Amino acid sequence: MISAVLLTGWGTCCAASPGFVTLEKDAGVWWFKSPDGKPFLSIGANHVEPTYWQSPNNEKFVSETYGPDFLLPDGNIRDGSPSAAKWAEHIATNFKNWGFNTFGFHNPPYTSLHSAGVPYYVVQLDIPTPWGWNMSRSELLRALKKRPVDVFSDEFAAIVEANALEQVKPRANDPQVLGYAYTDGPPWTVDDDKDPAVHEKLNTAEKVLHPWVLVLMSQPASAKGKQAWIAMMKERYPSAEKAGAVYGVNTLTWDALAATTTWTTISDPAKAADDSQAFLEKIMRQWYAVRKNAIRKYDANHLILGDKLNMNRDRKHPGELARSLHLMKDYVDVINIQYYAPFDEQKDTLDFLYKESQLPVLNGDTACSPLWEDNPVTNTEFYGKLGQTYADHVTRLFGLPYFVGWHHCGYMRGLRQPYIEAVKRGDKKTVEFYEKSKHTYREGFVSEFEEPIDALVKPLGLAIQNCEKVHRESGGAP
Repeated sequence: MISAVLLTGWGTCCAASPGFVTLEKDAGVWWFKSPDGKPFLSIGANHVEPTYWQSPNNEKFVSETYGPDFLLPDGNIRDGSPSAAKWAEHIATNFKNWGFNTFGFHNPPYTSLHSAGVPYYVVQLDIPTPWGWNMSRSELLRALKKRPVDVFSDEFAAIVEANALEQVKPRANDPQVLGYAYTDGPPWTVDDDKDPAVHEKLNTAEKVLHPWVLVLMSQPASAKGKQAWIAMMKERYPSAEKAGAVYGVNTLTWDALAATTTWTTISDPAKAADDSQAFLEKIMRQWYAVRKNAIRKYDANHLILGDKLNMNRDRKHPGELARSLHLMKDYVDVINIQYYAPFDEQKDTLDFLYKESQLPVLNGDTACSPLWEDNPVTNTEFYGKLGQTYADHVTRLFGLPYFVGWHHCGYMRGLRQPYIEAVKRGDKKTVEFYEKSKHTYREGFVSEFEEPIDALVKPLGLAIQNCEKVHRESGGAP
């Protein structure tokens, strides 16, 4: 049996009436609203990627199950083929059995998947960015210096426009689209390097200024990002001389300040830090405005989910996080996060997100117990305890009136791609790291032979059946 809210979801994918997923707040409780106007909660999984069907362990199984034409030479699935339809049907059956209704982040845009019966999917508008998962200050500096992202430039606008033309325009009338999402963990907050020796190698400007700000103010005078920074400085300082003095630069004209491309010392760290924060907010506003405008050029209806904010990092910087939430709420429809932690840790942060934004919260990439240790699917004691933990986790999360979605970071309990690549290239150090830490497998609900891990999914599925009732009774904002 599937709960009423999920029955609503499964029914909409085949509904003849046109419409789009929207949001509603009813008696203080937030919901997604299906194209035919019924409330639902988004529950799904990420990383339904072909890579997990291509490990050394399951190569024979995959070939026997789906045939030799299942995979293309580049590693993608032969979308639209009978074997791909069979593959997608297996996944959709599991989703339906567990009460899942959404393909989340990091899932390929295969027609086969979207035709298999899962009601909703997230469209990821992925553009090239230099940041990576949890980069420290020095790592982010190196990445941005190597590949600056000038959000004020015509080039950036063209990249975003091309991405929207390719990904948004064809889906503008697709009722299965949950919404449009952007990137993983944008660097609106930055952690300093844990190694003191690495941090001490940075110059004063690198320690005080946000890496993205420093990179843009280090551009030539002709760059749009540099011009935007100079324009802001003119608003904040009565003269170029006073502005330059904050950064240890002797200059009498704004043109001379604009021509400066090397910044190492800071004479007034407090003022420089304020300048940095102010310009970072301009960067953020430009980032979100350009992206929203490109989407709305082709699609006036679907929800904008925005970036997947890294709460495991951002929560440690509440001031910066609050400022970013106040800014982005003009450009997104939900606060989309990734947060790997048990409910008791998440609760205060989730309340903070809603208090500051007044927008519903979607945990678009999560695991309540991240980095599960490698265990065979026959270890029912391990997975049974984990299943009960997950059941309690989703129940308590949907007991929050603003919490509208839970997308798990993984579908298949398959070998992690970095581990497989290390094995193939003979990288013993990396292989040993994964094997000693017992983290060679991704978090997921089926084995690499597509066997549902019943001890895990049965208690989770039962909890999901009750989530609509729990959510409806949550009673309003905190």
